[in-house]
Amino acid sequence: MSATTELPTKEANVLKGHEGAVLAARFNGDGNYALTCGKDRTIRLWNPHRGILIKTYKSHGREVRDVHVTSDNAKFCSCGGDRQVYYWDVSTGRVIRKFRGHDGEVNAVKFNDTSAVVVSAGFDRSLRVWDCRSHSVEPVQIIDTFLDTVMSVVLTKTEIIGGSVDGTVRTFDMRMGREMSDNLGQPVNCISISNDGNCVLAGCLDSTLRLLDRTTGELLQVYKGHISKSFKTDCCLTNSDAHVIGGSEDGMVYFWDLVDAKVVSKFRAHDLVVTSVSYHPKEDCMLTSSVDGTVRVWKK
Repeated sequence: MSATTELPTKEANVLKGHEGAVLAARFNGDGNYALTCGKDRTIRLWNPHRGILIKTYKSHGREVRDVHVTSDNAKFCSCGGDRQVYYWDVSTGRVIRKFRGHDGEVNAVKFNDTSAVVVSAGFDRSLRVWDCRSHSVEPVQIIDTFLDTVMSVVLTKTEIIGGSVDGTVRTFDMRMGREMSDNLGQPVNCISISNDGNCVLAGCLDSTLRLLDRTTGELLQVYKGHISKSFKTDCCLTNSDAHVIGGSEDGMVYFWDLVDAKVVSKFRAHDLVVTSVSYHPKEDCMLTSSVDGTVRVWKK
């Protein structure tokens, strides 16, 4: 049996409800639920496997660009065009706190592994670190060495990694207070970390995904075939790290072999730009979202 038969390329569900472009779709930590957000200023909680909308969250004043849920599924954070980072209670739908401080729209948010801290990436060229446990709405740290918009952020236990339109992926070691910068020479609009923690995948606006060694910054591989020139399109790895996944501006989703970078599968997931891809933590299942207003659930 070939490896491609294990890839989730069969449509299992379409999640409809957002009005206008869906900008992100994310599985929760165990893969049983999904959070989506978009141009309609809402965040929606779904059971994607049954295709059921559970709850809609409204408070943002402009489009919502990213969302991330805590490991215990009790809270989530969101960000977008209104320059604020929202910290929510999942079950009540209440906004616990709004973190203010970014001087521009906010592109991405992530919790750390303990869910005590949220890091946000902004148009104001900064990463900001917020403490969810304190009652302060001020950032506890500001990282502002980027020369242009910060599009994406990922966290490890000790590091914050940001990808920027300035062409860099910058790694900040919080314990050592050290910064490393890898210049890819092309605007970076999405970064993702491999499940083994050894690699960073960077989606660049020259329609290329680049795989970097996380410790040395060495360029390990490049992946091409998709279109990514003017929209934020997501990239990630499968849960086994065997394949790289990228969304494309023409509605296609690509799967590449991690090691030899061959396209092993590509299929039309949407009619318009694929804005995000999210892979299930355990099963061969994937979420895609699009400017076409839908979120699709894919299984093998």
